[in-house]
Amino acid sequence: MRLRDLILTIERGFVMSNPTEPGWRPEYTGDSSPGDVGAGKRLGAHLYYLYRAGRNELPEVAAVYAQLTTQIHAVAGELATQFDRPGLGMEPAHLRLLELRDETHDVLRQTCLRMQEVGTALVEIADSYAATDEEAATEFSRLLDTYADDFTTSPPYVPEPPGVHDPQTRQYDGNRLGGY
Repeated sequence: MRLRDLILTIERGFVMSNPTEPGWRPEYTGDSSPGDVGAGKRLGAHLYYLYRAGRNELPEVAAVYAQLTTQIHAVAGELATQFDRPGLGMEPAHLRLLELRDETHDVLRQTCLRMQEVGTALVEIADSYAATDEEAATEFSRLLDTYADDFTTSPPYVPEPPGVHDPQTRQYDGNRLGGY
């Protein structure tokens, strides 16, 4: 048992399985409650942080990944053009570089999409739980009012990241700084 798990055991007075450990499986408790997720003000504070992460923070991270995906997508055509030798094709090393570019592109794109999905889920979870506990909803609302400056604008915009084989939307310009 790790120190963190031991501390949780002591604080709560029972052994709680760690859902991040290999082999963990959910345990049916026989009732329809979600377990001890807190209540009242404590739950309201947790909901606020879930909501803020889902509405503001994860979309900001997703936007960075969308931008990285777009940038790596923009170099695909230029790389293929530079690597292709007239009448000879590409060297195996060049083909591998293009494969690595495609794999990197896909990882960045998938990360962006998953960040958006998780953010949406966190907002929905916060809303759903707040609807079940009046004191939690009151505390959640109080924190939203207290930190209203964090919510004066719409959530960060996340552009749709291009797929690996989507057509290029911008042309490479070797005369411009950065190429685009």
